[in-house]
Amino acid sequence: MAVTELLGLPRTRGRLPLVAAQGVDALGTGLFLPFAVVYFHAAKDLPLTAVGGALSAAALLALPAGPLAGPLVDRLGARRVVVVANLLRVLTFAGYVFAGSLWQLVVLAALTFWGEGLFWPASGALVAQVADEGQRARWYAMDRALRNVGIGVGGLAGGVLVAWGGTSGYTGIVLLNAATFLVAAALVASWRGPAATPAPPPRETAARGGYRAVLADRAFRRVLVTVFVFALCDLALTVLLSAYVIDTLSLPTWQPGILFALNTVLVVAGQTVVASRLEGHRKPRVLQIAAIVWALSFLLFAVVPWAVPVPAIVVLTVATAVFTAAELLQAPTSSALTVALAPPHLRGRYFGLEELLWGAARVVAPVTFTALLAGGAQLPWLVLAGCCAVAFAVLKGLKPAEAVSEAKQPADA
Repeated sequence: MAVTELLGLPRTRGRLPLVAAQGVDALGTGLFLPFAVVYFHAAKDLPLTAVGGALSAAALLALPAGPLAGPLVDRLGARRVVVVANLLRVLTFAGYVFAGSLWQLVVLAALTFWGEGLFWPASGALVAQVADEGQRARWYAMDRALRNVGIGVGGLAGGVLVAWGGTSGYTGIVLLNAATFLVAAALVASWRGPAATPAPPPRETAARGGYRAVLADRAFRRVLVTVFVFALCDLALTVLLSAYVIDTLSLPTWQPGILFALNTVLVVAGQTVVASRLEGHRKPRVLQIAAIVWALSFLLFAVVPWAVPVPAIVVLTVATAVFTAAELLQAPTSSALTVALAPPHLRGRYFGLEELLWGAARVVAPVTFTALLAGGAQLPWLVLAGCCAVAFAVLKGLKPAEAVSEAKQPADA
């Protein structure tokens, strides 16, 4: 068995510029992501609470980006929109160096989030276009693994830059991030694909039906419910876990870092392998299993205060591992299911609505999770487990004929 097959990697021959672009993009994101809030406070001397409010306002302003990206992808082609999204973020991150007031932060951050809102639907559609039949889940899995590697390596490099250069280190992080987006845009722009790859559909074909046709898809309406639920589940680790461990349980501050590292290592090591082993299985059934596994992880997090005499870190470690198992099942499968349901000329719009639901979850999660945590240590975890039950029931309503496999889709890549 070839090493690539053993690791669950997709066939990438002729598409290496796209793989390189994914890695470079992830590295830049990893450089900046851990310092996103701190940068504007430490380097620009803006109050921390004001920075948080400005970033939340910017995220709200960018909510329409995903739905707008859909028609652009369907009309112009996914590759072009990916390039434009990366170039937009080159400009905004370069602009951060010169921004010094809250209103400038709101404008630039909103444009950055618009770039992200354009990028994700276009990136999802581009993968669907270039991947070999039956291997789309592997491509989504590889992208996710690369992003985790990039975030880990970039975070370490960013920490070194800040420790070594202080304020200048923060500026260096921002400029390096802008440079990675420029390189990623150039790599994607340079890729033309094999001669057999069809050109983007004509405008009249791409526009046929529009979002009305997408929303008329009963199966996809069910999928959208699960997109929002799974987005909340995914965000629980980054938004809720540290506050729960440090503030609610009063455990040492080093423990969240260990748990995040465990999650990253498991994703990098297992994502492509799991995705390849799931090929041939019905996607709604896989997502139902992911919902059950996620619910189990949330119940484990909830019982940590009652774990005596078992050390809390042991229960937290097991819960994080179970949480990651749910991620490994859900992340590539959800994207592959969307592709399986979407007609090729409407893929951008399908992914655009997914991005809208993810954006809504990013807005809702912080305020909801913190309010629930204030009401009781177990409350947010129990609510999330209940949300997983909703997702399980919604997926059960998908008929086998609606949950088509990739093999039944028209060849288009």
